[in-house]
Amino acid sequence: MDTEYVIFYSEASIVCIIILSMLLIHDILHTTKQEKQIWFNRSIISFIFYFISDAFWASVLGRVLPNPRWLVVLLNLSNYVILSVMAYEWFMFMAASEKLPFRNDRGKRRLLLLPMLVSFLFIIIAFSVSPFFWISESGELNPLYHPFQLAAPLFYLLTASCISLNNVRKTELKEEKTNYWLFAVIPLGVIVCGLIQVLALKAPTFCFGSTIMLLWFYIQHMQALISADELTRLNNRGQINRYMAQLRYRDHIIVYVMMIDIDRFKQINDTYGHAEGDRALVLVSDAIKRTCGQIKTPIFIGRYGGDEFTLIIQDMGEEDHFPDQVAGTLRAALSEKVKDMQLPYRLEVSIGYDRLRDRNDTMRECLIRADEKLYMDKKSKGAGR
Repeated sequence: MDTEYVIFYSEASIVCIIILSMLLIHDILHTTKQEKQIWFNRSIISFIFYFISDAFWASVLGRVLPNPRWLVVLLNLSNYVILSVMAYEWFMFMAASEKLPFRNDRGKRRLLLLPMLVSFLFIIIAFSVSPFFWISESGELNPLYHPFQLAAPLFYLLTASCISLNNVRKTELKEEKTNYWLFAVIPLGVIVCGLIQVLALKAPTFCFGSTIMLLWFYIQHMQALISADELTRLNNRGQINRYMAQLRYRDHIIVYVMMIDIDRFKQINDTYGHAEGDRALVLVSDAIKRTCGQIKTPIFIGRYGGDEFTLIIQDMGEEDHFPDQVAGTLRAALSEKVKDMQLPYRLEVSIGYDRLRDRNDTMRECLIRADEKLYMDKKSKGAGR
């Protein structure tokens, strides 16, 4: 490793550190301090520290910096610890984002630390018993060092990817599949970039690759935050408007707009509190997502505002049957939720829908007609708005 390469390696690390620092500062200033954001920021900080430590190690290998044995040991231990911590923090970010229950169990959290702690303990014992086992007197690394160094990080990253891939398999909702795929691909991409650097190119592919993957993930994540309702994780009002603006009447496709409103929602809030009202909104949104996941036709789901939801259905057939199918399945799902969760109130909805009629019709007018039919349905039941 010559001096020119060390300079290039250091420059690459500095560029990646600057990019991740900008990303970190933006995230701290513009997002709430939720559990998943805390873990995400911690993992970014670990990446930054790893790039710093790795740049120093490259300088030692290239003889740009002196290479006394204590510095070789310190830098390799530093890389070893930071890499393991970084992978663990990404795993916990995935767990928090996908709301996996084990993250709130203190006992299970301790078990998850075991791979990292055992590897730390083993390498410390190895240094204590045989100081030259991992790193020789001349500063050469034992061939076993890198496989052992990667064992704990690979465990966390591969486990995170497998959990996300399993969630892809289990869900039928397009939005959830996209999110799970994102969490599955990122750790695999980081692993591949690292292995390419170690086994083939001897270039800063881990630094560049990890930064690109994290930047891509952050852009996708921020786009989801911009377009999603914070409580229900459905598309928000702005995204509904953008989606509707793209639709036009077409001869071979029937477009429906369906409006859904929770009956006696104000009464739920007044009687049981706004926290329970929020819970009712989440239960209804989950029921809508599950219902739409069972129907094999494109359906766009959004929270229009308050306790009102919007569905936009594109039917390739010729019969008006999908809206009725959605309404029946949704009402059955809500009735089952009330029974299973033993809710102290009825969780019912009023529904109105209409279709895009001709080339002179607009999505806005169709939505207004659907909302009027929703009000008629609510009035016929005496449910009030």
